[in-house]
Amino acid sequence: MDKLTITGKWFYAAAFIIFGIQHFMYAGFVATLVPAWIPWHLFWAYFVGVAFIMASISIIINKYALFSSVLLGLMLAMFIVLIHIPNLVSHPQEPQRWTRAVQDVAIMGTALMLAGELKLQTAGKYLFAVPIIILALQHFTHTSFVTAKVPAWFTGVEVWDYIVGIVMIIAVVGIMSNRYMGAPALILAILLLTLALLYHVPLLLTDVHNGQQWTGAMLDIAIAGGAFIVAALPTVYYKPAGMAT
Repeated sequence: MDKLTITGKWFYAAAFIIFGIQHFMYAGFVATLVPAWIPWHLFWAYFVGVAFIMASISIIINKYALFSSVLLGLMLAMFIVLIHIPNLVSHPQEPQRWTRAVQDVAIMGTALMLAGELKLQTAGKYLFAVPIIILALQHFTHTSFVTAKVPAWFTGVEVWDYIVGIVMIIAVVGIMSNRYMGAPALILAILLLTLALLYHVPLLLTDVHNGQQWTGAMLDIAIAGGAFIVAALPTVYYKPAGMAT
């Protein structure tokens, strides 16, 4: 199980190192995402970039991991409250905004799982799992940017769309059941990683300087890393009160 945790950590941390670098490469654009009523937009763009990189290093070397993971989770929670929720209120009919919001909830949950504290891990697991159900349901609506992640050279793309959605939902049910968590989470991790590589690698090879493509790729890699981390979590069995141990 330790190997699964290490694998998940590396995927997750690598994604946030890329995100951190992007905050310096595209600081002007990132600054526009900061709510208008908050001062010093460019400062916060650089500050978050540094925070992402430092948190990633802490997670990789396993030094102050509890502190950095919790702070990273809180930062992502602030993004959800300050950026995603206002965007969803203003544009409730845009599925891509919902997708970005739930992706950040999932990676926030992963940050809590990396904290290594049982209560935080439990909360993080559910914060990770629920968004995956929402992402899975989008495969049944055939939302264009979701369906696009099924490689076009697959025959019967819509059929594969359904299959991916069904597998994701079954895996999440297994994760949330506690009793059968490891295998479904590992299946989900392999599925998400495979889809991310099949979709993003050809696009990045075609245009390696496409910042938006790198962001999408790293989001998918971070979420796949979260699934590997879930697969390594200890299984918790809940017994009715009064049952003998």
